[in-house]
Amino acid sequence: MRYLLFFIIFIPIINVNSQTILPSFSAVHNKKSDWLPSDVANSGWVDFSDSDNYSVSGSTLTELIDKSGTYSFTINGNPLIYTGINSLNNLSVCFFDGSDNIISSDLQPQTDASGNHWAIGVFRADVVDNDKDSFWSMENENVLSSNKRDYAVSSNAVGSWPGELDLDNSSTTNRIYGTGAVDFDVEDNISLGEWVIVGVIFNMTGNKIQVRVDGEYAINITGYNYAINQDQQLNLMRNRGNRKLQGRVAEFFSIKDKPGTGSTDISEFEKAEGYLAHKWGLSGNLPDDHPYKNSAPTN
Repeated sequence: MRYLLFFIIFIPIINVNSQTILPSFSAVHNKKSDWLPSDVANSGWVDFSDSDNYSVSGSTLTELIDKSGTYSFTINGNPLIYTGINSLNNLSVCFFDGSDNIISSDLQPQTDASGNHWAIGVFRADVVDNDKDSFWSMENENVLSSNKRDYAVSSNAVGSWPGELDLDNSSTTNRIYGTGAVDFDVEDNISLGEWVIVGVIFNMTGNKIQVRVDGEYAINITGYNYAINQDQQLNLMRNRGNRKLQGRVAEFFSIKDKPGTGSTDISEFEKAEGYLAHKWGLSGNLPDDHPYKNSAPTN
């Protein structure tokens, strides 16, 4: 009887010990995931590292799918998908020879109800032969010229990229901002042949219009007077007047929402900078005090 009693007591001890090696509910529940553009109100997403979202003939791009499901795209010319030594951080990119561009086939909402919008991407300008050569532009041709409010991120020079945010409106009383264009700060000039992270913020909640290059402000002005048109056509490597840029694109996405929690907060935009920097091997471009200088953002 003593042996039987010992055996009965011994079994529960084994079971109790075995249960302690299981992960706690708290550990599983609090596991963080990487931040992605799909975590915010994505209204356009082009990612040339993701071959599931484009088709090629040889190396020529023949079809492009918007990862956000917002736009249908038309490819003009023969952009090339670069891999190998011409890639970025071992991820494929797209080359445009100065006659190529990509435009959306339709207009889609690019702001929330208040006029908040931001967009960001990884670009490289190789040759600038017109002062309106642009990384991207938003365009609305379906409104009267006096109410036409869209924009382009343009070079503002020939042979270099001092940069400007080209704000369109022919009426001086109905402009996005008080002038038709805002130049980048001289220290934020973009060097030809170098990859940069470029983003634009139209923040109605904080009354701000901003451009950031590699995590630092190139434009930071107060006075977002009239919201950009909600519905926009997206043009890549093309301005609104059909000027085209020779260069390369890695990834680009646009968001119809605030850049952060409200007011002048840009915490979501900073996450986007960190996401792009670490994915594309450009974390060295970010300033030392950037919140995602040393690690990619998580949720």
